[in-house]
Amino acid sequence: MAKSGFAELIDFNPVRATDVQLPAGGSFVIAHSLAESQKAVTAATNYNNRVVECRLAAIVLGIKLGMKPQQAIAEVKTLSDVEGLCVSFASDHGSSDPVVAVKEFLKEEPYTAEEIEKIIEESLPSVFGNSPTSLDVLKAAKHFKLFQVIVMLMSLFSTNFVLTLIFQRASHVYSEARRVHAFRDTVLSGLSEEDMLKKLGDLMNKSHDSCSVLYECSCPELEELVKICRDNGALGARLTGAGWGGCAVALVKESIVPQFILNLKDQFYQSRIEKGVINKNDLGLYIFASKPSSGAAIFKF
Repeated sequence: MAKSGFAELIDFNPVRATDVQLPAGGSFVIAHSLAESQKAVTAATNYNNRVVECRLAAIVLGIKLGMKPQQAIAEVKTLSDVEGLCVSFASDHGSSDPVVAVKEFLKEEPYTAEEIEKIIEESLPSVFGNSPTSLDVLKAAKHFKLFQVIVMLMSLFSTNFVLTLIFQRASHVYSEARRVHAFRDTVLSGLSEEDMLKKLGDLMNKSHDSCSVLYECSCPELEELVKICRDNGALGARLTGAGWGGCAVALVKESIVPQFILNLKDQFYQSRIEKGVINKNDLGLYIFASKPSSGAAIFKF
């Protein structure tokens, strides 16, 4: 499927892939933040927690947009399940952006369990009680006394505790999906290569800022690394993967890649080398330039 010089736009509903040719004058630099996200340990407080928050956002939006509460609870699993309703609402208000519905029907302030239960007309334990990942989040929340959604599932604390930031999570998911398609549209736009690269970089910057502020899946090391990338000429830089550690990816003009990498080694990695976090001889494992290639293949002779 992979092709040299092309990214792949993959849609999952239905599953389909589209080739997206990238401008030749740009290169991606991958840089490790040296922060490791222990996903097996933190899933309940990080990734799985966001899954639960997004489902709650989707259920509430479905109800606000006309679904019966029991129908929404039974049928709505992800924000994509109510995206059509959100887009339809936005269309009636002169837009195609589902975030229009998010801004209309969800409040920016955190919701309490009591508020959510009033909207969905059902107790949270009955909604999430059979979900293994929700139970994992519940256990973590009980142990750390977090003020996140699943703390409320078994009524461990007062229902007036802070529950969840569903406005922020839904806003991120919908805006991020639009940025993916905006990236594709930009490379097909006929802009000059310089203008195209700048716009692609802007999309990457907005993506990271949304991950950091709305989805809250960044970490201090990634924030530092992304800032250093931008300060040293990256057209755009963002975290990549699930977040809470791992790598950043920066879009850099091909002509400055060598100097860019040297600057990152000096400004981000040198202090870590001096502290013994990594070995200087291993730097090539943590930062390198990359371009889309054809990937693995089978050759028959």
